[in-house]
Amino acid sequence: MLAPCAMGAILNAESIPHIRARVVAGAANNQLAEAKDGTALQAAGVLYAPDYVVNAGGIIRVAREYNGGATEAQVTSEIHGIPGRLMEIFERARREGRATNAVADQMARERIGRAATRLVA
Repeated sequence: MLAPCAMGAILNAESIPHIRARVVAGAANNQLAEAKDGTALQAAGVLYAPDYVVNAGGIIRVAREYNGGATEAQVTSEIHGIPGRLMEIFERARREGRATNAVADQMARERIGRAATRLVA
């Protein structure tokens, strides 16, 4: 396993051919230099856990504190949902033959779209 935890854009055309790990999951933001690097990881047989999904716990907590109205149990429950979301991303990517970053981005756009629709309604 490779866990990029400090620098963004560390996964790129130069570094990906040298990765010997089967999984990449780390805390650094924006680990992919370009979106196409997710496809390169997939082609190399590397399972990539998108950084903003792996790191969602912090932003969930901050968003709930900022917006208020959520109990500690609700925040904890939401954070405990992160592994399930990752598994959904991995499964969809496998089923659709797509890179995990592309699936995660699509899922994020879908969630944002549903939230925007609720705000307008």
